[in-house]
Amino acid sequence: MSRAPEGPLPAERFAEILTGRAPVFRVDLGDDVRSSLSAYLAELDRWRRQTNLTGQLSPDELVDHALEAVLAVPLISPGERVVDIGSGAGFPGIPLTIALPAAEFVLVEPRGRRAAFLRHVVRALAIANASVIEARIENVGGQTFEVAVTRAVGGFSAWIGEAAFLSPGGRFLAWTTDSDVVAAGLGPAFRFSKQVPLPASVSRRIAVFVKAS
Repeated sequence: MSRAPEGPLPAERFAEILTGRAPVFRVDLGDDVRSSLSAYLAELDRWRRQTNLTGQLSPDELVDHALEAVLAVPLISPGERVVDIGSGAGFPGIPLTIALPAAEFVLVEPRGRRAAFLRHVVRALAIANASVIEARIENVGGQTFEVAVTRAVGGFSAWIGEAAFLSPGGRFLAWTTDSDVVAAGLGPAFRFSKQVPLPASVSRRIAVFVKAS
């Protein structure tokens, strides 16, 4: 895996990389979305020098993570409430909040430094449709969502239960290399709906599951 450069990149450089990589993902980024994604990635690149938010990912790999997130835009409708479980460095939640301003997002992250970064990004980019909860999803009570998204969060069977956080018929979107493993972890409360291949990857896809009514 390629390593991050010694110093953080400015937003302008991330904008150039986004412009170059977007056609690979068949994503058409508007100027506003590209500008906000660039600002987010620049903040992420700066913060990860002091806090292990992403590991040793290159700027190109960070951009690819952001574009993989944006591929879920057609799977979420305006006005829906979306929870990002284990949001971490903000994938896929932050790119989706930027690309879907008409949806409402709650970023759930139990680790303090990562939650602090997410709150910083939401403030710095003035993201009006997102909030951050520093907790585990099983401890977020009294809220329900139409959509749940998650990337790099495993052990579903240990915390999913009846998925009380999702409304009946709600959708669970997982960025994964193995849909069968996700299905086994989710259990009988969900049925597999479809999967969306990620154009720049041989094995990764977005697997979509629907909660039983």
